[in-house]
Amino acid sequence: MDGVASDLTAVRWLPAAELRRRVRRRRQRVTAAAVALVTALTAAGATGAAGVGFADRDSAPPPATTPSVAAEGPLVIPASALLRPDDAGAGPDTQQDSVDAFQPIGFGTMLNVCFQERAPELLALRPRYAYGQTLLLGTENDRPARPYLLAQAAYRLSAPLAATFLDDVRAATEGCDGFTQTGEIERDGAKVEARGEYHWSVVATGFAGDESILVRQDARTRNVKTGKVLGESSELRAYVRVGDLVTVLSPRSGTAVDEVRRLGTVAAERLCVAAHPPC
Repeated sequence: MDGVASDLTAVRWLPAAELRRRVRRRRQRVTAAAVALVTALTAAGATGAAGVGFADRDSAPPPATTPSVAAEGPLVIPASALLRPDDAGAGPDTQQDSVDAFQPIGFGTMLNVCFQERAPELLALRPRYAYGQTLLLGTENDRPARPYLLAQAAYRLSAPLAATFLDDVRAATEGCDGFTQTGEIERDGAKVEARGEYHWSVVATGFAGDESILVRQDARTRNVKTGKVLGESSELRAYVRVGDLVTVLSPRSGTAVDEVRRLGTVAAERLCVAAHPPC
């Protein structure tokens, strides 16, 4: 599989000017945002007419016309490039690793639903290599009822994609602010028509690595008929880039912003051992 993944580095990417031209043309065709009705319980099958793409960037470097494996640098991401359990206060035996050279980048359930409409380019992006882990509290013999602490995924991108990835994530996330979906949910044994309202905001930038952003998702569910709030939630997600590596940190609900920033800084230091160019 490594050989196949290396061959992907020979793909010729469209010039930045052509990508910007296509985005502008798509935006000109959009006159309204028609949000599809999707079952909130399953968060599946969202479709619509909105067409929010990536932000235009005159400074985006054009890809090389003759890319090579040597120019892209290493492929495999070693385990040493990820957070260690003691970095996050997790148990020593709680790492659940997954390695996949073609694993899609995870943005969270509701952003994935919104991106299907407004930023499909991000969902179509495939890294050269991916490595993920989940850190849990305690040990197998001494574990609390809710052990989830932090999920981390690290991705190696091609050089052109790595250079613009966080700008694209930020633009697409801001374009999804105010996203809603309506459907039936079960409450107290009865079906209720509910509307989920989702807001995303960037709460911190530049706190780790070459680039970094910390995004907060605030969600509220209302009864469509009465307007009564049925539930609220908030979660954080950090994106940190070091060279051609990007890591996504998804902490458990209730984790403080300062703690996520600290974990992002430590994660950036860990990525240095495998980044290209190296730190």
